[in-house]
Amino acid sequence: MKLVNEWIKNTCRKLNIQFRKIDPRRSENIVLGINQNCLKKQQNILISYMDYDRTAYSIRHAKVHTNLQEMFQMIKILIDMDFCIDVCGCNNQEATLEMPSDYYDYILGFGDMFRLAKERNPKAYAIIYMTENPYAISYVNEQERIVYFYERTRKKVPFTRTGKFYAEGDEELADAVICLGEKKYFKNKTVYRVYPSAFKNEKYVNNIQDDRRSTNFLVFGTKGFIHKGNDLLLEVFAKHPEWSLYLCGSRIAQECRKIGMALPQNVFDCGFVNVDSEKYLKLVRICPFVLLPSCSEGMSTALMTCMRHGLIPVTMRGTGMDELETYCEYFEGYLISQIEKKICELVSMNPMYITERSNQIYEYANQNFVLEEYTKNLKKALETIMRVKKEH
Repeated sequence: MKLVNEWIKNTCRKLNIQFRKIDPRRSENIVLGINQNCLKKQQNILISYMDYDRTAYSIRHAKVHTNLQEMFQMIKILIDMDFCIDVCGCNNQEATLEMPSDYYDYILGFGDMFRLAKERNPKAYAIIYMTENPYAISYVNEQERIVYFYERTRKKVPFTRTGKFYAEGDEELADAVICLGEKKYFKNKTVYRVYPSAFKNEKYVNNIQDDRRSTNFLVFGTKGFIHKGNDLLLEVFAKHPEWSLYLCGSRIAQECRKIGMALPQNVFDCGFVNVDSEKYLKLVRICPFVLLPSCSEGMSTALMTCMRHGLIPVTMRGTGMDELETYCEYFEGYLISQIEKKICELVSMNPMYITERSNQIYEYANQNFVLEEYTKNLKKALETIMRVKKEH
């Protein structure tokens, strides 16, 4: 059998036939005609977001990110609205071959395929789905962090987040905006704000005997190390061995090596931590605060997930959390001195106040950061957008 397989491969190479192993974890394909009804004319919509097969595979096998379940809710809403739906990964170049002209009535999403679909379907009503801040905001803010890192270390690092999914002027292509972050960044556009959903470990029980200490801090998600401000935290915690910082994320050691930083003895690499694990429960039961001094975010589902477990979020303004002043703490700025000053304030907080605040956050987050609320609000936004379009 092995010899037969080798003969087939060699023959295909001679005939210039390309082998492609179909694996939903790696390959991307555009999925056509979801909810197509051949007995009637329907409106056609493209969702340029995540690859359908890979998303379906991931949601069945791992609890990785809430956007997986949110995309399926998006599809369900559009099925209920009787659309014929195509779905592709936002930057899936292979979808170019199946991207028709003058076919779509609506385009929803972002990325390369969003731009291409709008170019080929100029009459389509384009709804950009903003999971991050606009490119212009992200670029300026990440550039500031890169420059600040160079000033401190004399090391040059590349952009890690800006420009990956959104390009300059993307929002100008859109007729309407659905954003998960700050509405204030979108000028002269019809904007609808929707909070994403967050995970919860169902074994978590609020108000049980925790061992939360004001000197323990959690970071939940580290990809884009400098973008998220983790380099700043390492420097601050290196000056305060009496504090402890727990970093949850993949490839933390490699990220540190890339930028020439080492973890201080009081900073712990926890690796990837599944929300449903006992390890996560242990971490949220010793850490009252979750830190995210990021330069640019839409609305961090990592913070929201920790809020569903009663942690107090500490973040920067302009990162999707400005509406939640009642439940958030904010860094005054990204300078080392400003980060350090805020953490000193947190360490000095009255334990009773921390408990009271934690309970308020727990109640609010578990009412508002659930999939049911996301679905209801996204449906309302889409229905309003389409009603307004028809009226005009």
